[in-house]
Formats: sequence, structure tokens, C-alpha cells
Amino acid sequence: MASQKKLRIGVYCPGSTQLLDLSCVDIFGMLDPSYLGGLGLPSSVVDLGVPCEINYISAPKMEEDHIELTANAFLRATKTIKDTDVQPGMLDIVLVPGPDPSEIFPEDILDFVRGHANFKGSDGRTTEILSVCTGCSLLAQAGLLNGKRSSGPRGLIPMLKKKYPAIKWDDSKRWVHEGTFWSSGGITNGQEMVAAYLRHNYPSPTTEMVLAMADVGEKGIDYSQSKAGMNIWFVFQIIRAGLFCGGKRTKVL
Repeated sequence: MASQKKLRIGVYCPGSTQLLDLSCVDIFGMLDPSYLGGLGLPSSVVDLGVPCEINYISAPKMEEDHIELTANAFLRATKTIKDTDVQPGMLDIVLVPGPDPSEIFPEDILDFVRGHANFKGSDGRTTEILSVCTGCSLLAQAGLLNGKRSSGPRGLIPMLKKKYPAIKWDDSKRWVHEGTFWSSGGITNGQEMVAAYLRHNYPSPTTEMVLAMADVGEKGIDYSQSKAGMNIWFVFQIIRAGLFCGGKRTKVL
């Protein structure tokens, strides 16, 4: 069969980033024929893989060569927003994992993602923007979600609605797809979003095998618990925490 076009992915981390938000990019990596071939799978399966080129993009102001992650981890940045080979038109996907939701980004950081979101090639080609958890806040600051539906971390949706009222926030879905934008709810919902993205764009037995190996893609787009039910559950856990007298882990409730 004809060789599959390489999927060029830029993981955009212009500030400190949630480690678990990043994990969804590994699903793209698992679909690469070089990964599949190492598993000893039949060539018919490997041939349906999607070659991926993944770069981790930071802001020039950040400390050289690394991106600070949660859990005291660091990620080596392979590019900055100034590098020519990650400019608009050079990437197929920009993945935005969650930054600190209170961070206010300067215009050069926002212009980078705006350029990709607004790119349209002479052949009609566009760049798809995938945000995970609080990654939606960066897109919101850039004005890219105005008038669009977007998912986001459920617990922060009330705050996001007040801060960005022009966006149609949806707290009932694990992910939302509108045009070239994909957004997910909190943290590991990014994995479910990527699973849906791959099924939408690269449906094949190999895609299904990769998702099964990663054990993702089975939760469904709708949350199993209502927003009210989630809030009640959190209140209950807060009450339970208050019953742990003096910090001792006594068995309660």
C-alpha cells in the first residue's frame, strides 16, 4: 500500500504544564509504524499505522531546553515558537495541554496558536487544535473559541463562563469537536478525546488495536455522573475529610 503521510504534531507548552495532560500524545506515538513494528505485529497491521513527527514547543523566555511539569518532572523542549519548522502551515495538529489556569499569556504566545488556528493552505489544508483540560484557557485568551462550543475541566466551568462569556461552555461532555477545534474536560479526558480524534480521522483495525492496548476510548463522550451529582460527591468527600480527627486516618463513613 502507499506510504501514509507523516502526521506533524506540535505539543505547545508555553508555561508550566500538567504531566497527565501530556500523556494523551503517547497514543499518537503508539500508532506510528516504528512503534507497532517493535511489537512484532503482522505487516498488515503495521502498514495501517500513521507515521508521526512530534515536537515539544516552548516559549523563548523559558529556561533553556526544558518545560516544567507537575510532579517535579521536566520535559525537554525540542522547539520554540521562533523556529521556522513549527510555524503556521508546518504542523497538522497543535496539542495544548493544561497550563496553570490563572496564567495570563503575552501576545507572542497567543499569536503563535492564533497563526496555526487561522492557517488555511492554498489546497484548503488547515491545522487542527486540540486542547486538554485547562489548555482551553489559552485558546480562550487568544479569542479562538468565541462563539464556539468548548469543553473544559468541569469544576472550573463556572469560573470560565464568567471570564469568557462569549464561549459556549459545555460541562456535560468529556470532549467537544467543533470545526478544527477539539477540547477535552479534565486531565485524562484528553486521552478519550485523542481516541475519538483518531477514530474520526484514521479509522482502521490498527487504530482500534492501539486504543485497546492503551485501554482508552471506552468511556464515551457523555459523563456518567451529572454535574450536580459530581458536586454532591465532592461535598461528601470534604465532610469525610473533616472527620479525620487530628490528621489520623481513622475509618469513617
